[in-house]
Amino acid sequence: RLSLMEQVSRRVREIMVGLGYQEMIYNYLGSRRDFVERMGITGDEVIEIANPMTESYAVVRNSQLPSLLGSESVSGNAAYPHRIFEIGKAAYLHEQENYGSRTVTMLSLLVADAGAGFNEVNSHLAALFYYLRLDYALAEVEDPRFVPGRVGAVMSGGRRVGLVGEIHPAVLEAWGIQVPCAAVEIE
Repeated sequence: RLSLMEQVSRRVREIMVGLGYQEMIYNYLGSRRDFVERMGITGDEVIEIANPMTESYAVVRNSQLPSLLGSESVSGNAAYPHRIFEIGKAAYLHEQENYGSRTVTMLSLLVADAGAGFNEVNSHLAALFYYLRLDYALAEVEDPRFVPGRVGAVMSGGRRVGLVGEIHPAVLEAWGIQVPCAAVEIE
C-alpha cells in the first residue's frame, strides 16, 4: 500500500496541476554556490558531503527553492507566467535527531511573471490548504532569500511549516533572473 505521505503527495500534485503549475523533479545534491551563496544564506544548516566526486554535488539541499530558481534562470525565453513546483526531499542539520540531520518531504512552488507577488502565491497557498481541508495562518518572519516585509512564516497546527513570499532582488540577480518571482516552501 501507499504510505500516508505518498497519498498526501499525490493529492497535492493533483491540486497544484489544477492551479496551473507544472511539476519539476530535481537532484537532491548540488553545489554550495547554488544552495548557499546564490541564495544569500549562511549555510549553517547545510549538510556537506565529506568526499564529493565533484563540486557540483557537494551539498545536500536544505531547500528546493534553488532548484526552482535554477530552472527559471534558463527559462527566460518561454512565455510567461511560469508556474512550477516540486514535491521532494530536503535535509538539514538537526542536533536532536539520531544522526544529526532531519530529512523532510517538502512542497515548493515558484511563480515568475512581471506581476508575480506575495498576494498571488498566498492565494495559491490558501487554495491548497482549502482543498486539503487544513487551516493555516501567517506570521511575521525575516529571511534573506525574500524581500523584507513581503515574506511570512506559514503556521499550521500550532507550528511553523514553511514560508511564503517574494524572492529578494539580490537572489534573482545572483541567478540571472530578469522578472519578479514569488515562492512558497512548506513541509
